[in-house]
Amino acid sequence: MNAPRYYALRRLNPYRGVVQIVDVGDAEARSQDGVTWHLRADDGQGWVRPVGVWVEGEGLKAGVGERYPELLAALADKPALPFPMADTAELWLLDKETGMPLALLNANQPGKHRHGLPELEWMPFALTYRGFYSPALAERTGNNPNAPKHRDYVDRQVNLRARPYAGAQWFRRHPDGSGEGLNGYRLESAWHGRRLPRQAFPALLVSESWNNQLEQSVIWDYHSWLSPFLLCWPNLDDEVRARLELAACGRPQWLAQIYRLLPRVLNPPALQAALVAARLEQAQSHTNNDLF
Repeated sequence: MNAPRYYALRRLNPYRGVVQIVDVGDAEARSQDGVTWHLRADDGQGWVRPVGVWVEGEGLKAGVGERYPELLAALADKPALPFPMADTAELWLLDKETGMPLALLNANQPGKHRHGLPELEWMPFALTYRGFYSPALAERTGNNPNAPKHRDYVDRQVNLRARPYAGAQWFRRHPDGSGEGLNGYRLESAWHGRRLPRQAFPALLVSESWNNQLEQSVIWDYHSWLSPFLLCWPNLDDEVRARLELAACGRPQWLAQIYRLLPRVLNPPALQAALVAARLEQAQSHTNNDLF
């Protein structure tokens, strides 16, 4: 029997939160909210297939998960959430002018990051998602019917800064936040093995340093929109976490989905008030508020 491994990974490009993983070797369980766990197992033919659903406080609810008693035992005895983040190898889209990290494309466990050439395009949201709204962009464009969709504006704004011939580089991030440059795509020879300080990496998904106020404000609106899911990152500075907490209280339904996965909270009373608001909203509305 393999000793259970408990860890978390970010789901990126587009960012879809942090998934918690219980891994016993031939089977694993994954959860995005810390309550409902989707069980998967190797079928012996090289395919990983769903085998059941396990719910906190209720146990196995569906599927054939009883065939994997080690996984069920690991779920029952799991440590407190959230689990430590294991995806310390990060693939960053690079700023064309400076060669510095611009937007996070992917992340994985060291040694498991893929080396195949990816599509070097950063995606702010899933293609089917149309809910993003930027107050800064709305103030600038007003009711102009020819103005770009807000999600399209963010997409174009970021990707144009990496073009033409976008480049990207994997970095092994260290506990102090610095990063060691690994392999990548369209890299200058001097960038192989470079060591960048913590300050060279955006604190969140995309750099917030832009040439004009509108661009900077729209990127903050983007991070604010995703704030509940970004609060799941453990190594945020207090200033960044405080900004995100304030924004997340304005998105109570999403906050209610992931609050069990928050590594720490700076303002617990505000968080609790937002969770109460989420319950009231849920009781009064049946609107689908999902991001994905």
